[in-house]
Amino acid sequence: MVVLSRFRTLWGIEPGPQQSEWKKKFVGWKAHGYAGIEADIARLSADDLRLLRSNADEVGLEITALTFSAWPQYVGPRPRGLTPDYHLKFLREQLRLASILRPVLANVQSGADYWSWDESVYFYQNALKIEKEEGFEGRVCHETHRNRSLFNPYSADYILQKVPDLKITADISHWVVVCERLLDEGEEDKEILTRIIPHVGHIHTRMGTTQSSQCPEPLNPVFAAEKKFFDTLWLRIVKHKHETDPNGRLTWVPEYGPYPYHPINTAQTHSELADSEAKRLEALFDEAIKQ
Repeated sequence: MVVLSRFRTLWGIEPGPQQSEWKKKFVGWKAHGYAGIEADIARLSADDLRLLRSNADEVGLEITALTFSAWPQYVGPRPRGLTPDYHLKFLREQLRLASILRPVLANVQSGADYWSWDESVYFYQNALKIEKEEGFEGRVCHETHRNRSLFNPYSADYILQKVPDLKITADISHWVVVCERLLDEGEEDKEILTRIIPHVGHIHTRMGTTQSSQCPEPLNPVFAAEKKFFDTLWLRIVKHKHETDPNGRLTWVPEYGPYPYHPINTAQTHSELADSEAKRLEALFDEAIKQ
């Protein structure tokens, strides 16, 4: 039976002095049932990463590393001259830094939405070589994130057909808001989703809407169509992994972030929402693979 491992994002949580706030959270997250944490390494030094690894080890949490191929965390205006070759050089540096964490995998927000599709193909073909050279072969997943090469279903479909060994992090909330539609009605949309599922190695299980990449209340009946679409897609990914790699592992993150992703005056904070969705989806996924 495939192993499904739930990871908790650190997004929106300040580390505190010597990562003391993170360390407090780790104990509760371990008790909640998380297998590990997902940490954005963009603003962390090598010493910070060594401390994070040590703190996670103390409570028995694994780590997935969130990295960027350039322009980390989108701070300030987009710099000029971010060519595919620049991104490749930056990616190599990020993977070397991430290796300090001994991560289960690296989730990379990679490429650029303004490149031609063939420029993106060139980038990913060479990214696979770098991943192998840096000891990350099979442990890098490239996220379907806005601002990046995989920001919409059509570019992603083209790239994956040209670079079939590429593994992705499925965060389909980005596609839904970019396309302004749920992707379970049109035949072309459904065909693309079917083609991308075998490439998924990591999931960000954040429900979105056609106007926002984060749904504040997944169980509110007003979002019934969104819940049906996302739950169905995530279950298809889980079942595909179970059927094709029953001795493998699939990692997933209920990645709900703070304002402006999360609206103000909501029933739950983004952290509470992440943890409640974690429990709901864990039960849903476990039941699916037991059937």
